Amino acid sequence: MKAKIKFIKDIKKFGENQLGLKFGGSFSRMAKGSFSCNWVYACYKNKMESVFGDDRPFEFYPDMDEALERQKELDKKKYDTYFYHAEAHGGGKCPITKEMLESDRARQCYVVLHEAWHTTSSINGHNFPYPFEESSGRVVGLFGGIEFAKYLKDDELLKITTDQEAAWSMFADFVNDSYERLKKLEEKKAASAQFSKLKKELNLKASELYNKVPDSWEKSELKKKINNAFILRYHDYTVHYPLAKKTYLKSGSLKSAMENYSKMFKIPSTHDS
Repeated sequence: MKAKIKFIKDIKKFGENQLGLKFGGSFSRMAKGSFSCNWVYACYKNKMESVFGDDRPFEFYPDMDEALERQKELDKKKYDTYFYHAEAHGGGKCPITKEMLESDRARQCYVVLHEAWHTTSSINGHNFPYPFEESSGRVVGLFGGIEFAKYLKDDELLKITTDQEAAWSMFADFVNDSYERLKKLEEKKAASAQFSKLKKELNLKASELYNKVPDSWEKSELKKKINNAFILRYHDYTVHYPLAKKTYLKSGSLKSAMENYSKMFKIPSTHDS
């Protein structure tokens, strides 16, 4: 247990000292009691649209049972739903949860650095559109893990963090393609039967992709039911991923890439001279 906590704190130290990330007090202490991070997504069956609105297309619950009950309620209303349980959330003061300690090291790297990007973006007033913050945060978490492995000269960690990024890239291509296909049906005002047929195809495609994707947390998500809510949820994390990844590769380092991200959607404040 002590070694696992130390590893998470070492990732945090790397994020602060080498990448310039801000944590706002996150991952400084262990969670007490049954602290949990749960999201419920719900979509109309024939539209790529959240029933909760566009600003935040989910409901957050600190209690897993409550979230699952809410999902059942939405299922009964005949919506497409998706339940997501995570190891942490963005913003300051998020503790080290038992789920974080149970995750593999590549996932721990991703979670700590990705969530720190949210906190950094908030503190620095980046004003990113939500999908760009999530997509660029994927780069920060995934390539940050790879850079951390190189920093440690840890070949095993380098292998699993590299596999993790490869898996996400494949997953992102699948989600982006699925979203476009579903969106086209919506624009044509297609019948429910056409949506059902396409979703069956997407579930088959996900099964095929599962056999090609390297072992990773991302791989396990392909076993979930693929529906509008699943695709809408992940589209926020994938839609700008190709751009964010390309920017990182051109920048030469994650620290430089994050500086470039901060300029891409900069909105002048009233206090700017």
